[in-house]
Amino acid sequence: MNVREMSMDECEDLLRRCRYGRLALSYEDRPYVVPMSYVYVDGTVILHSRPSGKKIEIARRNSNVCFEVDELEGQRWRSVILYGKAQLSGSHEAKRRMFDAFMKSGIGGHGGKMFTWEMLERMDMCVWEIKAFEITGREGIW
Repeated sequence: MNVREMSMDECEDLLRRCRYGRLALSYEDRPYVVPMSYVYVDGTVILHSRPSGKKIEIARRNSNVCFEVDELEGQRWRSVILYGKAQLSGSHEAKRRMFDAFMKSGIGGHGGKMFTWEMLERMDMCVWEIKAFEITGREGIW
């Protein structure tokens, strides 16, 4: 197998192209990983979820997280891991940043349903903003 480190530009390109990744959290030496849709903007992964539940509880106790994306094209694979701290908010401003980022990227809803700002503004949600402090990537051919 031929493996190489990806450049920062290549890592960020993959983060911008992918639409789903895996959010990894940890509390008391117990890992927890969940797939989520996201947008990558200016060194930040932006996610949204319900305002309560297991991942929210874990992130409030330990905000150090990582986020992984990957792609496979034939025998060629790429994988990027972003490390950062999760900032959680249900504020109007956080919702607006998330809405604008998702709309600009072409992800405007879930399950075929497009959201308007008026709909989103009323939703009870938590916006996750994960500012990267480290990004690594590898690429290989099987």
